[in-house]
Parts: sequence; C-alpha cells; structure tokens
Amino acid sequence: MSHIDVIFPANGSLVSRDHGYALYAAVSHIVPAVHQAKNVGIFPIRGTPAGNGTLLLSGRSNIRFRLPVEQLPELLPLAGKAIEIDHHHVRLGVPHVAGLVPAPMLASSLVLIKLADKGKSADGGIVTPDAFLAAAQRKLIAMNIHAEPGLQKIRTGLRIDQARRRVIRVKEQTHVGFAMIVQGLTAEESLRLQEEGLGGRRLMGCGLFLPAGRAQ
Repeated sequence: MSHIDVIFPANGSLVSRDHGYALYAAVSHIVPAVHQAKNVGIFPIRGTPAGNGTLLLSGRSNIRFRLPVEQLPELLPLAGKAIEIDHHHVRLGVPHVAGLVPAPMLASSLVLIKLADKGKSADGGIVTPDAFLAAAQRKLIAMNIHAEPGLQKIRTGLRIDQARRRVIRVKEQTHVGFAMIVQGLTAEESLRLQEEGLGGRRLMGCGLFLPAGRAQ
C-alpha cells in the first residue's frame, strides 16, 4: 500500500462552496511542507448548499488528504487545530486513516486539464465537453489506463442533459473544469488513478477520485 487517505472531522457551521484554494492556504500555514507537495491531494469539504455561495457542514463533514503512507506524520499537527477558510472557522478533529479501495468506476467532483493543442485550461466555455474528454482519454492512456472517461451530467427534472461544469478560483484567476467519472477500470488501474489523480490542482481539490457513490 503506497498511498492512504487521512481523514479529519471538520467541525464548524459553514464554508464557501468554492473553498479549494482557501483550504490549501490554511493547511499550508500549519503544515508548510504541503505548500509545494506534488504527491498530496486535498479533497473538497462536503456539505449541504446553504445559499449565498456557502455549504452547511454536518457531523459527516471532513477534510480528506491523499498522500504516500510515509508522509502521514507530516499531517498530524493538524489534529485539533482551528483554521480559517474564507472567513469561516473550522476545527479539525482526530484523524483516522483509510486505505484506497479499487473499484471499476471512480468519480471526481472537478477535473482541470490543460489542453495540449490550445495551451489553455477548460475555462470560460472555450473548451467543449468533447474536447475535454478527448484530452482526458489521452492522459489516461499516457498513464497506461485503458478505461472509459465520461462527464457527470446535470439532472433537470426528469432529464439529464448537459455536462456538469465546475469552477475553482485561485487568487485572481477562475478555472472551469468538469465533474468526471472513469469506468471499466481494472483493480490495478483503479488504484493508479486514485494515487496519481488526473489533471492539475490536486492540492486544491481537483483531479481526485473516489469509488463512484462513495461518501467522503
């Protein structure tokens, strides 16, 4: 087992829906080693939409890190710490550790991919879902993963139509990507995709996969 998930209970009331960069900055302030870590991912905090661009936290909300097992001690100073995420206060509880579980279908809430032919991220409506999927397929093949990428869809009433675009703001820049699934994975491919992720900004919650339908 080379990678694990370290999961801290997140105790608080609200966080911003778009909190990936703010969470990364808050964690880096306590654990400076995270700042430039290339093999660490920080999942977004889950909550219930509460209006005004916020999420309501519950007893099941947590902050999940994915990292090589030998780096676990680096995160332990976070236990019991209070952090500020876009002016919202969250206290981290005592963490538990979970191993990665292979599954034939994985899902990610947001993937950002820079397209080789345009040199741009999927943003501002410039990149179509088809172009994004083609880029994702190329990246998967480069990882020796021969599975089928797909885009999660927005459900409108009884219809499921357009691809689910997601936004993350990093300082003064806005990046738009897509919520993805990858299906038809072998056990080895599934673990590789979970360990390596897909695309950029893993420290800000992007490109991180869990078995489809599995809560954080």
